[in-house]
Amino acid sequence: MKTKILIILGMVLAATMPLAPQAKAVEFSIAVGDRPYYHGNYYWHEGFRWYWVPGHYSQSRGHWVAGHYVRRGVYNGAYAHTHFRHHRVWIETH
Repeated sequence: MKTKILIILGMVLAATMPLAPQAKAVEFSIAVGDRPYYHGNYYWHEGFRWYWVPGHYSQSRGHWVAGHYVRRGVYNGAYAHTHFRHHRVWIETH
């Protein structure tokens, strides 16, 4: 008797299993749209260290400012002959 009940229970579960709601996968992605030439947090170019400034919304100008590199610090002669191939100077337009 127990065997028949277990078999019937197994058949009912197998038949109703596809009807159970499936868990939906959550998709999480990060779009990196403001980094057209991102090469890391910093790099050396002709003796100066260039740091990445992420893109941000400027309240004073009322528009999105794309991420860019800015020169910080003092000249270091040890890196005077270091040239970064993809160096691009940020020019601010008004």
